[in-house]
Amino acid sequence: MEAHPPDLEMITRERSRGFQISIENILQRAFDLFRRSPAEMILFGLIFMIVNSNPLTSLLLSGPFIAGFYVAAAVLKGERYASFQDFFRGFEKFVPLLIVHLLTTLIIALGFFLLIIPGLYFATVYLFSHAFVWFYDIPAPTALRYSHRTISGNFWQMFLLMLIVGAINVAGAFAFGVGLLLTVPFGFCVIFAAFDDIIGTPSNT
Repeated sequence: MEAHPPDLEMITRERSRGFQISIENILQRAFDLFRRSPAEMILFGLIFMIVNSNPLTSLLLSGPFIAGFYVAAAVLKGERYASFQDFFRGFEKFVPLLIVHLLTTLIIALGFFLLIIPGLYFATVYLFSHAFVWFYDIPAPTALRYSHRTISGNFWQMFLLMLIVGAINVAGAFAFGVGLLLTVPFGFCVIFAAFDDIIGTPSNT
């Protein structure tokens, strides 16, 4: 039997019935998190981009790296200093994060291969999968189910948020690619801020 955190099943079911977020507030919270530790965010973002420059290392290591951004954001949320070591704590749950990343990558890739629209849909509904695995120690299939269930409660607003993050990263890429050092970490701060607003994160992170 899966050991779920108290009320997580209930929370995701409630969110599936509908929720509202303020995109402006989410973006502001993300900026506040980023500016508390910009040097570490940028350096970790650089390493993440190097990892993603190779398809094999991207597939194997991106899960823990993505979680690393969320770990640091959670630390900064508590107004504590995020050390560079905090960013690498995602590797403490390497296997479940690897599995969830492989599953989401496969499903999203299949969606884009079949038609563009299914790929965009899957990329949106599975946006919280890594966060569920890291913060709540649940298996990858359950994380995918919870993420899908939660985001279905307000798909279009979450899709808009994802488009905004994508547009910010495109703008960063046009700045000779250097802008991505800022926009990639900021983008993960946005996803964390949305997850924390909709689901919540443990205070002992």
